[in-house]
Amino acid sequence: MTDQQFFRIFAIVSLIIVFIAIIIGILSNIFASYSVHPSENYKSLNQENEITRTAPSGRVNLASNPSIEQAVAVVEERESICDSMEGEFTTHEVKMLNESSSGAMVFEPSFIKINTCDSINFEMVDAGHNAETVAAPNGSVPFNTMYEKTTVIQFDTNGLYLYQCAPHAMMAMAGIIEVADSNNLDQIKTEIENFETNVMIPEVKSRISDLLNNNVN
Repeated sequence: MTDQQFFRIFAIVSLIIVFIAIIIGILSNIFASYSVHPSENYKSLNQENEITRTAPSGRVNLASNPSIEQAVAVVEERESICDSMEGEFTTHEVKMLNESSSGAMVFEPSFIKINTCDSINFEMVDAGHNAETVAAPNGSVPFNTMYEKTTVIQFDTNGLYLYQCAPHAMMAMAGIIEVADSNNLDQIKTEIENFETNVMIPEVKSRISDLLNNNVN
């Protein structure tokens, strides 16, 4: 084979590789677009400023702030210790971000400790994210913000909660909530190990286990 033939073959192979890369990029954008724009059912519910969830964690705080677009969840009635507890409860903020100082695809803060019956306002700052339960204490009920701009959840069951952004779980987009104590620590350690087996980015493979080790005794 002459040098001219070799370079001609090399150029053809290079063009084929570039073409394949372009096709992969187009397909990736299509899938990304799908994750950013949830189903039409979600859109129609959002127009009514209401989401239907069969199993939120604890109770949803219905004290909506009129200055922000906030989802009100329709939930099953169940007894809550918050009904009889006295005192003022705090609403904390957790943002869903594509990028922050701690990395790409993160909740900020990724770890938060709150008191029993406090609430968390999950704010979707960047589109295409949700917050949904992976593991939680016995007696609690799972939650899913369902891509709403803001959703406030009140937590009435003590323990550790592991939650994720479903479209970006493989990029280790997850967080930990500690409500009052860490009575289910062993359970959460096991659930985090299972979660991290599905993380595809080596640089953040241990992000959530590190988060737990650095914040929970």
